[in-house]
This record gives sequence, structure tokens and C-alpha cells, in this order.
Amino acid sequence: MKKRFSLVLAAVMAASLAAAGCGGNGGGTTESTAASGGGDGSVEAESSSAGGSGESASGKIDTAGFLVACLNSDIQTADVHKTTKDYELPMNIYDCLVSVEVKDDGSSEVVPALAESWEISDDARTYTFHLRQDVTFHNGDPLKASDVEYSFNRQLSTEGAVNTDFLAQIAGANELIEGTADKLEGFETVDDYTFNITLSEPYAGFLACLSTPGCSIYSEKATEAAGDQFGLEPSLTIGTGPFKFAEWTLNDQLVLVRNEDYWKGASQLPGVVVKIVPDTETQRMMFENGQLDIVDMDYLPDAVDDFTSRYPDQIISGPRLGTTYFTMNQNIEPFQDVKVRKAVQMAIDRQSVLDAMYGGRGQLENGIFPHGLYGFNENLPVIEYDPEGAKALLAEAGYPNGFDMEIDADSSASDAVNQALEIIQAQLGEIGINAEIKTMDESTWLATRKAGEMGSFMSTWTADYNDPDNFIYTFFGSAENTKLRSLNYPDAEVIERVKKARSIVDPDERVAEYHALEEKIVSEDAAWVPMYSRLHPFAVSKRVQGFKVSWSGLGDVYFYGLSLSE
Repeated sequence: MKKRFSLVLAAVMAASLAAAGCGGNGGGTTESTAASGGGDGSVEAESSSAGGSGESASGKIDTAGFLVACLNSDIQTADVHKTTKDYELPMNIYDCLVSVEVKDDGSSEVVPALAESWEISDDARTYTFHLRQDVTFHNGDPLKASDVEYSFNRQLSTEGAVNTDFLAQIAGANELIEGTADKLEGFETVDDYTFNITLSEPYAGFLACLSTPGCSIYSEKATEAAGDQFGLEPSLTIGTGPFKFAEWTLNDQLVLVRNEDYWKGASQLPGVVVKIVPDTETQRMMFENGQLDIVDMDYLPDAVDDFTSRYPDQIISGPRLGTTYFTMNQNIEPFQDVKVRKAVQMAIDRQSVLDAMYGGRGQLENGIFPHGLYGFNENLPVIEYDPEGAKALLAEAGYPNGFDMEIDADSSASDAVNQALEIIQAQLGEIGINAEIKTMDESTWLATRKAGEMGSFMSTWTADYNDPDNFIYTFFGSAENTKLRSLNYPDAEVIERVKKARSIVDPDERVAEYHALEEKIVSEDAAWVPMYSRLHPFAVSKRVQGFKVSWSGLGDVYFYGLSLSE
């Protein structure tokens, strides 16, 4: 799902940072048996500083008492209009009009953020938003409707923009994307704190789209003044969020400092140091030595069981709103036959794959929407592991001795994915299907999939926003979409229903239609094999209070709400 940004930009960024005075002294790294975190997290950085809270007489920020987290590679930019993968900083230095809140029962909902309220017209096309009037940017300027209009215009039209899809339903968005307009037609400013957004057609997932980091709100004045250094030079990267971007030492660390004037109230953390630690063993040592407060265990998959046994009270997990799935291209024989597709569904022991690869940390999925997503259907028919039944279906389809097929693997995929494919290969072999795993370089793999010519593959789709449309439309919302995923699902009537479901206004009616579509596509047509959704574990220092996994289960950490006890 996450797109990789151009290496050319990375090179330009490095040059820009060097010109701006950001040094780079390589990422530090370490492990031990001492409890888990602790220490004062003090880290000093040799780099340019945005100044402000915590700056010492020498110009360096005194980071004693800061929370210390890590990433396994440096970010490319903090400008969310130009990246879809570097969200940890944006989530903490910007805000969106709305946000997602997880309720006690594990479900989630869209709640006010910079927009304190809104009304939706009877035809569900026009949204009237009312901004909070107590919000200021990091430079002290008040947030106004003109900043929202500027942010959305820039998101749709800036060179290299990658997050245009989230606003594509606004009237005039496509013209702005294509360069045939210079202003967003569907945006109307009423006054400094009120504006209307008109959609080209009703779209029930619109509010959820606005909660994504890609729809962060920028200061028109500060962003224009920053020019091409916005997102690269900390002092010029201005938002309204709970932290300010203070320092960036390339390939070493990023520093955030508390925004004392945050509209929700200042964070209890004075700041955060995000260390760049590529080596996983070093991350492990640093956590055990008390030099890291939070470690994403996705970086240390082989250490999860060990950490869980040694630090049982310090492993915090949350569900990933993402479905791992295995595909069958219906343009390739013999996958036109539903009996063959159902046989493949029944031949894969999904629980054994989840157990072998991830120690069972997760749950099996039987449809398109994962557990925890708005609209999740817990009543879908269960796909049972039944190799004998699968053999019988193959015989009915005219393949009593099985057939040959190809599974395409991405050379850049994790070892876990490749091992899972080998397990699936062996399980298919047990019912007579000879599955050859063909490994391609990443660019070839992506191009083959996009052309609709890939045989079978396994991948994961994780929620961009908390709405079923983000899943079902991506794969089955148009003939082009299903081709891009090398599914080539042929039922035009179902595809049209998926498209029309986007504009159903009544939420109960809309969810009911999604449930019916999901059962038709997966249970009846066996258009793909839903595998599982996984838990996302983090190792957290004893001194960290209030840690929660992101609502989507991604690795990006929202630091507001955390505190440290010494």
C-alpha cells in the first residue's frame, strides 16, 4: 500500500539538509538484560536547531527528560503532500480537520479536531465546517479557513503530490490535479472560521478521508515562505500539532519539542528524540540498556517471543486494520472456475501460516474488511481448512490430478512473506497443485501486477482511513482497479454496486450493502483468499505511561498523551 518515494528526492533532500547545516554522524545503536527502558533518555545532537523550548546557550537542545523512540531508516520529508510513508513526524507536528478515536469496545469513530463541528446538506454533497477559534500555528499565527483552502489546493496541485486520492471527491479536484484549474472549485470560504466543501457526488467516506495525515493542515504564510525547504528544514516546517519540529541530524536523529500553546493543552512530554537505528540488534541492545523507550517489534520479529517472556508487562499490542490476502488471477486458467478458486481457499491452512510466521499473534479473516474496521462483518461464513474437500472440488472442475500455477514473489519482501509463500506452496502441493514461486525484482513485480498479468501473489492492505470503501473500492470498485491488482474480477454488476455504495447516505443501508458485497465476492465467488490480520506489538519502557498503538495498527506513534515517570 505504502508508496516508495523517489531516490532522486532523497538525494536532493540530503543536499538541501547539508546546505541548511544539518550534520550527519551515523545512527547510534545497542542491548542487555537490565529491565527495560529507564534512564533519563538524554541525547545531544550536533545539528541545526529550530530554537525554542529547551535550547541551551550553546544552541543545542537539551534533551534530558525527553522520550526516546527510533526508526530503522531516516525520513525523506515531513511534507505529507510528498510522502505516503513518513508519517510519524507529521502525526505529531500537524493536525487534521478531524481525527479517529478508538472507543472502549475497540471500535473507532471520526471525531472533531481542528474542525470543532460540521453540518452535512440533505443531498450529502455539501459539508459546512466550523474551525476552532483558539488554534495557532507554531509561529503564533491563528488558524483560518484560508489555511485550509491553501492546504487542500497544495495537496492536489503541488509537484510530486502523492496524496491526491483523499480529496478526489471534491468538486473540481480532478481539474486541479490535471492542471486545468488553479483553484479548488468545491471549496468556498464563508468567513475566517467557516467554509463549505462541495463534493462532485455523495461520498460517505469523506470525513474518514480527512483524518489521514496526508490531509494535514498547513499555514499558508509559513509554507509559502519556506518554499522547497518545507518539510526539510525544521525551523521552516510549521504546523499546529502538539510538538514542533526542532532538529534533524541526517541519518542520526530527529528532535521534537513540546508546543506550549497547543490547543488541547501542552503535552506532558518536554519533547521526543527519534533515533535512526538501522541495525536491529542495536535497537534491541539500546532498549535493554535503557537507551530507547519505545521499540516497534516489527523491526525485531525474531525477538518478540523472547521479549514477551522476559518483559511480559512491557509488550503492548494493538490490532492492525489490515488484511493479508492471497490472489488468483481470473484471466489465467484455471482460475476462471469458481470451484478451483474455492479449492485453493480450502487448501490453505491459514492458521498454520499465522502460527509459523507470527506465533499466532493475530486472527483469521474471512472477508475483505479486517477486525476493527468500521463496517466489519463478524457473521461471514468461515473459510474452513479442508484439503479433502478441496481435492473433490478440483476433480469436479476437471482437475483430478491438479494443475500447474505460478506464485510471484517480490524480492524486496520480508523473509516472513517469502516463508509464508513456501508454506502455501507446500499446502497446495498436498492437493495436487504444483505452485512454482517466481521471484522478481520490485519494479518488475509492481509493473507485472499493474498490467494485470500476475498469476498469484500475497500482500497486505492496511487502512488509510477508517472506512470499508478504502478496502473494497481499491480492489473491486472498477474494472481498472481489479486489473491493477491482477485480480481481473469479471462481474461488472458487482463492480457497479461497489461504486454506487460509496454514495449511499444512510449508514446502516450502506454497511448492509457492503456486507452483501463482501459475502458475494469472497464467500460465493472466492475472488481471493483472505488470510489474517496481525497484532502489532511494541516494547515499551516501564517509565512510559499512556502508550497506545495507533488506531490503524501502523508503526507510527502519536506521542501526545504519553508521559514519563522517573
